[in-house]
Amino acid sequence: MKLRTAIVFALVWIVLLTCGCPPSSNRQSTNKVMLPPDIAGTWKTREFPWRIVLSPDGTVSSTVIEMGAVEVRPNETTRVEMKDGQFSTYKAGDCIAEYTPDTRELYVSVEMEHIHVVYLDNVIDGNSVDRFVGPVSEDGKTWIADWIKLFDYGPRFPQDPNDAYHGPVTFEKVAD
Repeated sequence: MKLRTAIVFALVWIVLLTCGCPPSSNRQSTNKVMLPPDIAGTWKTREFPWRIVLSPDGTVSSTVIEMGAVEVRPNETTRVEMKDGQFSTYKAGDCIAEYTPDTRELYVSVEMEHIHVVYLDNVIDGNSVDRFVGPVSEDGKTWIADWIKLFDYGPRFPQDPNDAYHGPVTFEKVAD
């Protein structure tokens, strides 16, 4: 199973690297494209807390990330009060959306520049990048995306390189 995961991960990375996509700092400014109505809107998964809101102008306006089920906005810091009264912070970086009409392929990248989670005597400091890529159904109601998660949450929570590929995840369109 780990070998299969590693092979799929390697293939996805090869495809992403050979697509000729410019660095993320250039992507957001040069590839903004109006999204069709069946692509723009709110996409949510059943099995994870992920919710991604795509604006008609081709930008990601907000997303609920897996770590803490917290809503963040691109290039903003979100402060969240924990159950014990302490505060955690989530600083989002670039959140990029790209759409290819010919193949109906949607690509979304969510960068968390810094995550600082505090609960009782436990602290997690780190960062992550989640990437979702896959086709949107012809009726615009389902998006089945391959999910790649790269993270650095410090030495207590190391990432196994063979576990970066989380497999396919199904998003459903829940609002326009």
